[in-house]
Amino acid sequence: MFERMNLPNKLTMLRIILVPIFIVILTVATVLKETEIANIANILGWVALAIYVIASLTDTLDGQISRKNNIVTKFGKIMDPLADKLLVSSGFIMLTGLGIVPAVVTAFVVFRDFFVNALRMFGSDNGKDVAAGMSGKIKTVFQMLTVVLGLLGFALNPEFSIFAFLGETYELSVLEVFTNVAFSLCTVCTLITTIWSFIEYFIRFKDDINVEE
Repeated sequence: MFERMNLPNKLTMLRIILVPIFIVILTVATVLKETEIANIANILGWVALAIYVIASLTDTLDGQISRKNNIVTKFGKIMDPLADKLLVSSGFIMLTGLGIVPAVVTAFVVFRDFFVNALRMFGSDNGKDVAAGMSGKIKTVFQMLTVVLGLLGFALNPEFSIFAFLGETYELSVLEVFTNVAFSLCTVCTLITTIWSFIEYFIRFKDDINVEE
């Protein structure tokens, strides 16, 4: 099956395959964080960060290749959005498990993705354009930055947490303080843009919701 795919679809499949690998590595890092070999948790944190960045780059690449060569397949239409949601959701869920991202932020991210996906299906059934709006694109940028910065913070210091820079900053290096400030701001922006995107999509497709069929 894999050899019959075009390049964008192969990149999509690679992104999906990298997600469980990312989850396993970060899970092991979480367990080791509480042991006497916590230094290995830092190493695994860097590995998890590298995997997540690579997976994120495949999302950019498959889109660029598809647009440049006008490649549109049913597989891509279904699996590309799914791969994106798996990547984003897994990142937020794992960071919440590490105590880095507040659970409320992750809950809104996951809720928004599931609900908006349903709204887009209603819109698609009525022939509407379901392409991502401006709020969705901005939301995605902040979500990816939040996860990447959160993973970077964990790799630098397993005790990394949101708004740590407001506490005893003398215990943090300059890089850790900068990362924490950027991560904290991106997390807040992620929550705001996620809610904004949800409202925008609801207004856009609310009239397409059919409760009679």
